[in-house]
Amino acid sequence: MTGTVADSAETISGHLRRFFTAEQIAAENGLLQQRDPRVSLLSIAGLALAVMLSRRLAVVCLFAGVTLLLARLSKVPLRRLLGRSAVVPLFSGLIVLPQIVLLPGEALVGAYGFTITDAGLGYLLFFTLRVGVGVALLSLLVLTTPFSAIVAAMSSLRIPVALVWVIAITYRYLFLFFDELQRLVLARNSRSTGSKSYRAGWDDLRRIAGTFLLRTLDRGERVGRGMRARGGARPPSPYSQSTALDISDYALLSGACLAIVGSGVVRWGL
Repeated sequence: MTGTVADSAETISGHLRRFFTAEQIAAENGLLQQRDPRVSLLSIAGLALAVMLSRRLAVVCLFAGVTLLLARLSKVPLRRLLGRSAVVPLFSGLIVLPQIVLLPGEALVGAYGFTITDAGLGYLLFFTLRVGVGVALLSLLVLTTPFSAIVAAMSSLRIPVALVWVIAITYRYLFLFFDELQRLVLARNSRSTGSKSYRAGWDDLRRIAGTFLLRTLDRGERVGRGMRARGGARPPSPYSQSTALDISDYALLSGACLAIVGSGVVRWGL
């Protein structure tokens, strides 16, 4: 059991490191890389909001095409973008999967007392695709803009300091906690010999979880004391370089605003 947990912790930690620290694409000379971080943040957030406002599959498909176009213009490999954006939609699809038989509509397939309706299947596709496009947009922002620049843009846009602080600390210490879990499991496995029953494995896992929780709380206390010792009572002041917006920045912002307005008109006006 602990071997399985160790493999899982190592896999998660590796994915987190690649997800948060890989900024090679942000150094490319693409569309979003050349935009001011404030513009990228507002534009991507606006497009994501427009997607969430959508209630028609055709509109969501249109935004999916816009996302793929932005990725191509920003020199983001499609495979990498889809790899970062696929997990959340899959889990979301599993959550709403019962709707394919619960929503009333025209019967498509029936088996074992359940009937899949066209309305249920349509809702499953719509919901999954909408979540996928929203996650892909946010992934596109992370891939094309260094995280430090995103934090600086949030601070420049007068986003509440507490929220900026929480996001910055979460970014800094999230994968560190998974490394701590991996070390705990590795230490436990190095002191164990032979195979164990599933019950003994679960007992080990329970003890490791308790130790991990205590170490997490202790690490949080030490981080807090360190921040206060370094003047952490003051709001965070990430480095940001003020740049003048050009016509491309204004065009991208205008496109995001039009997307929000158009999505609202289609939802409430038609």
